[in-house]
Amino acid sequence: MATSPLDYLDLNFRSDLGLVTARWTRPVTSSELRTGYQSILHYAADCADCRYWLIDSRRRLEVDASDVHWLTNVFYPTLHRHMHGVVFLAFLAAPYQLHCVQNDSVPSLPRNQGENCSLSQFTDEGAAVHWLLAQGARPIAEQVA
Repeated sequence: MATSPLDYLDLNFRSDLGLVTARWTRPVTSSELRTGYQSILHYAADCADCRYWLIDSRRRLEVDASDVHWLTNVFYPTLHRHMHGVVFLAFLAAPYQLHCVQNDSVPSLPRNQGENCSLSQFTDEGAAVHWLLAQGARPIAEQVA
């Protein structure tokens, strides 16, 4: 099931792995980023409350401090309530993006948001998927068995 009404975000449910993939297709404004994350949340809820998300940010380019603040203080705290449990987010980034995130001008994303979510950053998609599977993501066939 792949869909998204947004031209800057591709959403796909990987039933073979039990995870949602969200791929930013171009750089986005803060408003688009926030709309995009709300779309990911609604999409994941429609996919049997899938709490394992691979977020491909390689085409998004820059990280803005106000966006990190919004994610950390507004969006992440709502995840547990909406998704009925901890959400696991694997962020796929280009190596240069990880360098930008480690810059002191942008606050770093906390790795664990308590009962709301757990996050990790990767430059390799295979490693990101492996991490999500290690957190408990599993194919739909295994979930209903």
